[in-house]
Amino acid sequence: MSMKSKSKIADFRASVTISAPIGEVWKKLVDWKSQGQWMALTKVNSSADIDGISSIGTTISAFTGIGKIGIWDEMKITAWNPETFCAVDHYGRWIKGIGEFRLVEIAPGKTRFDWYERIDAPTAILALIKPGILLAVNYSLSKFARGFNN
Repeated sequence: MSMKSKSKIADFRASVTISAPIGEVWKKLVDWKSQGQWMALTKVNSSADIDGISSIGTTISAFTGIGKIGIWDEMKITAWNPETFCAVDHYGRWIKGIGEFRLVEIAPGKTRFDWYERIDAPTAILALIKPGILLAVNYSLSKFARGFNN
């Protein structure tokens, strides 16, 4: 298998348009602990829970699963541009790769949220998990967007 084909299967992308100003979306997006309210089957903690400040170096731990059955995802923020961009390095035992949140103001009071992950895993594993991950992420992003209509 060529590197190019593996590259495509390792890339996970999803987007949603949100009816809210970019600053409001950013504030809610990087409230790591509250991500469990909209990210499917996930609980999140971060080093920012202590002081409320996120930046390069902030660590984030997310458990996705039901009860005690699931997987831990350990991340560290590697790029931080408030209101538009956050990148993380996934460095945990089971999940390795990179992740990005990008916000784009597409009109006054309207923001596009682009989610991207590149997961380092064997191609066969990626082929098995990709459909379920994309389904869960698209559901989660839609739930996040609906949270601004309250």
